[in-house]
Order: sequence, then C-alpha cells, then structure tokens
Amino acid sequence: MTSIVSNPTENIVECCDLTVVRDSKEIICEASCCVPRNSLTFLVGENGSGKTTLIKTILGLLPKHSGEISIYSEKGNRRSQMVTGYVPQGITFPKQLQMTVAEYLRYSSQVKEKDVESVLTRVDFPQDLSVRTINQLSGGQQQKLLLAAELARSPEVLFLDEPLSNVDDSGEKHILDVILEIKNSGVTIVIITHDWQMVSQYADHVICLNKNFICDQAASCVCKNSLSTVNIKQIQKLTPDPETTHDGYCYIDNI
Repeated sequence: MTSIVSNPTENIVECCDLTVVRDSKEIICEASCCVPRNSLTFLVGENGSGKTTLIKTILGLLPKHSGEISIYSEKGNRRSQMVTGYVPQGITFPKQLQMTVAEYLRYSSQVKEKDVESVLTRVDFPQDLSVRTINQLSGGQQQKLLLAAELARSPEVLFLDEPLSNVDDSGEKHILDVILEIKNSGVTIVIITHDWQMVSQYADHVICLNKNFICDQAASCVCKNSLSTVNIKQIQKLTPDPETTHDGYCYIDNI
C-alpha cells in the first residue's frame, strides 16, 4: 500500500487509506487518491471497480469503513463542508412525481422563475419542454436537466457520472463545451467515464480503478498494473509510453 503525500494547498479533496464496505464486502480497500484543485479529473476503470462508490463516499452519501477523506479550502485549511454538485447516471424519477421542469429547478436549486430560461439554455435544453413533467422527458433530457440544476447551485466541485450517456452527438458537444467552460471558471470537476478519447484529450488528472488497484496520476501516462488488458490496449493508442511512471503517482493494492 502506498499513500499520497498530503498537499492541501494543491488538492481540494484527499482520500487516505480509504476502505468502503457494502453488504459485508470490501468495495474499496485502503486506497489513497487526490483531486487537484481547479482540475478536470477523470475517474476510469472497469464496471464494478468502485468508481461510483468512491464518489458517493467522498460526498458522504455512503459511509466509509475506515480511512480519511479531507476537503480543503483555497488556503489549505481542512473543512467539513463545501458546495458540491453531483449528477448521477441513469437516475429514475418516481412515476408519481408530476413536477414540471421549471418547478423542479425552482424546488431543487432555488432558481427564480425569471432565470429558468437562461439556466436551461446553458445546457442546450429545449425551452418548449420546460412546461413538461420530468417523467415525460427522455433519458438524455433528464440528464441535461440534472446538470442544469447542479450548475445553478454554483458548486465548488462538480461530480459527473457518465455525463454524456443518453445524449445525442450534438448534445454531447454542447455539454462538453459547458464542462470546459465551468472548469476554466475555477470549478473542480470529477468525471466518471469510459471514453478514453475524452480522457486523453481533456484530462488534467486521472484516477484509475479496477478490482485490484487505484492508480492516482497525471493524465500524461498510465500505470500498467492499474488496468485490465483491454483498457491497456485502448490507452496504448492514446499515450506514447503507458509504462512510464513519475514522482507523485500512487499505486494502491486494493485487495
């Protein structure tokens, strides 16, 4: 097991020796990783490797079994709370929820009625759908609505679980442009994705997970031991030397 060297002035989130247990099974075991401040950090790995579990544990939505999760202010002081945004993948709204899009924004994010149009426009959401109920929307439209609602809260850190899933090609480009825009405004963004091309093109930092390892590293290279053979082949097409390692990377045995 290797732990990261704490650097609260550079990192906004740090996990040290984190273990998460669900249904008597260790999902994450003594893992350490960090999220650099103002970065676009990608969280990648096989299905079932614990990506969503890691995010939910950082957010306090799931309990940790042991270890430390530290959140830091810009001055490097530890604090217990910050404004976070989280857009899960494939959320299902209750069928009995008859709230319109505009009502949802007002209720969930305190968006004023006069601001609904601009909030929806930011994520390329069709204005004529604002009077529909949430359950009348497609999966991609619901994904955009959730993103709009979280952006309206002005989060310091935004966690996105497969934000481009269920979104058409034109919608993907617009949402990606929005992500880059808010990242450039100083918001730290963490994205779960299987899109290696997006990772190679835009990542400042990458956290790789599978059932055996967490690898916390810069985006310029990849820890061979942290990924499955299939993923290694994918990454080899995108990086010149997938076996290169650098100071500051951590490789954590997760079994």
